[in-house]
Amino acid sequence: MEVEPRRADAGGSDSGGAEITRLCRTLVPLAAAGKHAEAASAYRWVTRASTGAPRQYGDHALRLEFCALTGNEHTGFDLLSLLDGVGDHPGTDDRLEFFAAAALLTRRLTESGYGETRFVLDGPYDGLSVCLLHRRLRAAAFVEAEELDERDHTTYFTDYAERKMAAKPVAEFVPLLPSALPRVPILPPPDLSAEELVVRAEIHNHRCEAEEARACLAAIGTVPEGIAPRLAELRAIFFQGGDTEERLRRAAAGFRREGDETRFLLNQCWLGLWLVFDDQAETGVALTTVAAARLRAGTDDHAAVWGEHWLAHVLSGQGRTPEAYEALRRGAERAREAGDPLLLGTLLCLEASLRNGDGEDPVVTLELAQEATDAFIIGNVGEKAVEAVEQARIAYERAGSLDELDVFVEHLLATLPVGGPERLRGHLRQLRAVSLIGTGRFADAVDDAYASLGIAASRGKDTAEHWYVLVTALHGAARYDEVLDVAPRTIDLLAGLPDWAYRCRWMYADAYRALGESSRAFNEYSILAEILEEAGDTGHSYISVSMAAAEQLDLLGYGANAADFYARAADAALAIGGGYVAATCRNAATLSRLRSGDLDAALTALDAAETAVHAVETETAPARDHLVAQLDHVAAHVLSAVGRIREAARRALRAAETFHRIGEAESARDVDLLLEQILLGEQT
Repeated sequence: MEVEPRRADAGGSDSGGAEITRLCRTLVPLAAAGKHAEAASAYRWVTRASTGAPRQYGDHALRLEFCALTGNEHTGFDLLSLLDGVGDHPGTDDRLEFFAAAALLTRRLTESGYGETRFVLDGPYDGLSVCLLHRRLRAAAFVEAEELDERDHTTYFTDYAERKMAAKPVAEFVPLLPSALPRVPILPPPDLSAEELVVRAEIHNHRCEAEEARACLAAIGTVPEGIAPRLAELRAIFFQGGDTEERLRRAAAGFRREGDETRFLLNQCWLGLWLVFDDQAETGVALTTVAAARLRAGTDDHAAVWGEHWLAHVLSGQGRTPEAYEALRRGAERAREAGDPLLLGTLLCLEASLRNGDGEDPVVTLELAQEATDAFIIGNVGEKAVEAVEQARIAYERAGSLDELDVFVEHLLATLPVGGPERLRGHLRQLRAVSLIGTGRFADAVDDAYASLGIAASRGKDTAEHWYVLVTALHGAARYDEVLDVAPRTIDLLAGLPDWAYRCRWMYADAYRALGESSRAFNEYSILAEILEEAGDTGHSYISVSMAAAEQLDLLGYGANAADFYARAADAALAIGGGYVAATCRNAATLSRLRSGDLDAALTALDAAETAVHAVETETAPARDHLVAQLDHVAAHVLSAVGRIREAARRALRAAETFHRIGEAESARDVDLLLEQILLGEQT
């Protein structure tokens, strides 16, 4: 290839880098001035422009600072992946800025209850909790500051770093995307006693609210002896590791010492489950079975129901499904007697999950999932309501009743009470967005997709699917600017889902194409072509992407490069029996060679096109006629350019006649115009 536009263009120009820096410096001031929409727009532009560019740690530090001071700490958390390599960056000033901004961000995360969240990154910081990462980053910032101070014999940089890391928010929340919501607080109320915090953690545990439970546990300082076993058990459950079994047994011993038989037996149920999944199945099953039986014989309804719940988990894991169903039936009956919607919904939802997994009658499964959903709505238990609706969705799909699923979703959305579980509302809007996309109603799906993402992200529950559905809706609705805002993060999240990742990369490239940004479009198309080729996927997707890349190169004036991409597409098409597509690509490659000004290469390409077109035999007569007329049209251009006027005119005349005959009037007019130019000597 003569040039590589993607690599030449990827880093952007110096003026583009200066514009990124200028806008980065406006982010916090705009937010502080209350110009939130402008600040969000600038942040999106900077993020888009920085994609694929060399790492400018000073600019990224400004983005981190903006996120930390505008309620977007969790968006900024993604930028911490840039820590891999910052230590090798040559600029001390930039290293100081980045470490200080990262320390500010991790401080804010720790203060909001996420200090125990683990940071995952291949490098020196991998596996650290956020609170420990904060201490490391703070120390690193002071190291850089002291180096600069020693050089200038001052304390200016140390003081500056201290101020930067202690900065206060300038805005409660700046929404970066439509329908974005502030993070739902997970910290417990202040001034609660250790016992009250343990009670809250137990409630969060039963409601599947793990982050909130961990925040309660992290807030406990001094541990009164009376709650030590309960606290030990909860910490074993929520901070699992190699010593989980030992900690559970210690908690059990504590319950025994205190004479708390009910808590001891519930502990044994959970310990049995842990042992089963730790390859100690026989011991685990026996432990849970005995404990659940003793709870069943007692008078504590709630404890008895949880015992049946854990027993069903253990039995189903061993393939003893009928016994698991019987345990769930007993538990559900007792939960109804107790009048506890959380307990009842939990048992019903687990049974629906097991029946879906075992391929049982979807009608029965639906009844269980729908009743569980109703129970969780009554109890306002959002996380579990989402799981129940998911079991209903799976059952509807197994039954082939997608229309009924749509009715179910619409009914729930219409009847969900004000103040009801927002997490469920967001999930229902996600399901409706997927349904609307499936019927081609992309514009109608956009609001639902944005809303579902916003609600999920506000609770840290957004997934790759949320982002992918939003990109798909925006692309289908031709809202290409917004595709560019959300596609890069979606692509990162889809790393383990190649089919979706390829589709998302294609939509990202196509958005640039639709906006007329041919250089960026080619960049993304060519990246996708390389990824597909490396994955050994040189079928239809690779062919389409290579052709799209070639079209953008033609628009950029790189005809020779475009011809190379068309040739690759032709070879790939021929390899899978796509002779017609291969011939079309050869025709296009010939015109690209001609546009490059290399007439000898154009003639060689024309010979390859002649061979490819005449080798096509499997298509219908109209399709073959179109292909031959296309070839004649291309040949007329090339032959005229090399001065073979009579041949050019003959091929143009034949192309025009064929296009007229098969009813392609517009193509016929184009060839008629070319023929006129050839005959008048005006063709260039």
